[in-house]
Amino acid sequence: MKKEFVKNMPWGIIAGICAMSVFFLTVALIIVSLILGGVAAQTNETAGLFSEWYQTLMFVFDIIFVLGLAGSIVMYVFREKKKIGGESEV
Repeated sequence: MKKEFVKNMPWGIIAGICAMSVFFLTVALIIVSLILGGVAAQTNETAGLFSEWYQTLMFVFDIIFVLGLAGSIVMYVFREKKKIGGESEV
């Protein structure tokens, strides 16, 4: 039951969702850092990557989606390799 579930998962779609999430979260982190850096420069303060809670949350989600992307690509390659190799599916 568990092998069939893993075998039938749409790993390509999951990889695509993770890739888009990583891209947009990374862009958002960069934009937020630039905006907060500009505000901090005008007010004579400092701003870092983890200075606000939402920056930390975006970074954590970014790392989670990077790991999900890597895992789903590996699973997709293993599934396609078995299809191409013609191994017997037991």
